Amino acid sequence: MIWFVITDEPTDQTPAGKASNLLAGTAQQIEDILKRYRDAGMTMPLLWPPFRDVPTSKTMDDLRRLTEEIMPKVNAG
Repeated sequence: MIWFVITDEPTDQTPAGKASNLLAGTAQQIEDILKRYRDAGMTMPLLWPPFRDVPTSKTMDDLRRLTEEIMPKVNAG
């Protein structure tokens, strides 16, 4: 399971030698990472929004953006 949150500002995506199950960044950053996962063979990632300390409206908006804006671009190739 990969937790995700879409931010307004770009986030540092440097792995610094650490693996993480947190996917945070702008919609473009998340799209780029999901494309890399797809190219590495991950065809069906389990993405999960954070519920703790995040307003419901933000969670719903992130889910909508993920399904309507980001994933179609990732799946298109």
